Amino acid sequence: MDKRSDRVQPIRLTKDFFPLDIHKTMFINDLLITIPSSYVKNWGEEVLNSHNRTNCKWPLIINYQGPKELNKINKKFHAILQLSFPKGRKQISNYRIKWSKDFAIQLAKDYPKSFVRALEYHIGDEYYKNLRYTEFDIGGFKEQLQVKIEWVEEKPILTIKEFFRVKEAFQGFPNIFKELSSYLITDFLLSTEDELSRRIQITEWQNRDNISKEIHENILYMLLNRKSKEIYIGETKQSLSKRYPINKKHHSFNKWTEYSIIQLPPETTDQSRKLIERVLITANSKLFQNNSIIENDILHEYSFKIKNKN
Repeated sequence: MDKRSDRVQPIRLTKDFFPLDIHKTMFINDLLITIPSSYVKNWGEEVLNSHNRTNCKWPLIINYQGPKELNKINKKFHAILQLSFPKGRKQISNYRIKWSKDFAIQLAKDYPKSFVRALEYHIGDEYYKNLRYTEFDIGGFKEQLQVKIEWVEEKPILTIKEFFRVKEAFQGFPNIFKELSSYLITDFLLSTEDELSRRIQITEWQNRDNISKEIHENILYMLLNRKSKEIYIGETKQSLSKRYPINKKHHSFNKWTEYSIIQLPPETTDQSRKLIERVLITANSKLFQNNSIIENDILHEYSFKIKNKN
C-alpha cells in the first residue's frame, strides 16, 4: 500500500521480461513452457535467421531468483531451449523451454498455492473439463513469474523471477500447501504401480523442533547430531510426531538435533520395513564406528558413529 494515499501500487513488469502464468505443465508431466511468439519476435532477424534444423537445441542455465517473501534466494538449474518444426506453424511460435524435476520441485516449494491448484486440476481432469473450466477457474488468484531470454554470442541466457505471488498470510492453508510441495505428491500420483513400488522419497534434514509437524507414517528415519558425529537409524509405522513427542527421551540417543525421513511405498509391510531397517543398520555398521560387535568400521577416521545397538 502507498501509505500516503492508501492506494495499491501496480505490479510492474521488469524491462525485457515477459509475464508467465504458473500452470500445471510446469509441475506435472511436461515440465516446460512455450515462449510467446510476440516475445520471440523481439530477438530480431539476425538471431532468428541463424536457427534451423541443425541449430535448434540449446542447453542453458536457469538463473532463478526466489520470491521476495522468501528472501530472494538465487539458484541455478539446467534446462533446454528447443525449436520444433511442426507443419503449418510459424517459427516464432515453436520455441519451448524444458527443465528437469529439480526446478519443478523448487517452483512447488516457492509457489505452493499454484502447485496445489495444478494438482487439483490434474486429479479432477474429467470433472473440470465437463464443467468447461480451465485451470485458472479454480483456486482464486493466479500467480505469475517473469521471464527474460537474451542471446549472447549465439547462446541463450535465461532469468526467471517473481512477478506476482500470493502472500502466505492470504493463502488460506499455507502450512498444508508447504507440506504437499515438500513431499512431491504430484510425482507420487503420476507413477505407475511398478514405479511406485520402487520409488522412495527422502526429505532434507530438518531441525528437531519441527518434528511436531510430521504426519507421514510407515517410514524409516535417521536422527543426527552433526557436532558429535552420531547417527541413529530407525523405523516406525507411526508418524515421527507420535513416535517422538517433544521432550521425550530416546532410549539410546537423546542428543540428536536433526532428522530425515525416508517415505516407503504404501504397500510396505511391517515385516518388510523392519527388515529394511536391519539391513541399513548392519550395512552402515560395516563402514562406520558402531555400538555393536560388528568390526571393519573402515570409515571411522572420517565420519559418523552409528548409535544403534545390534
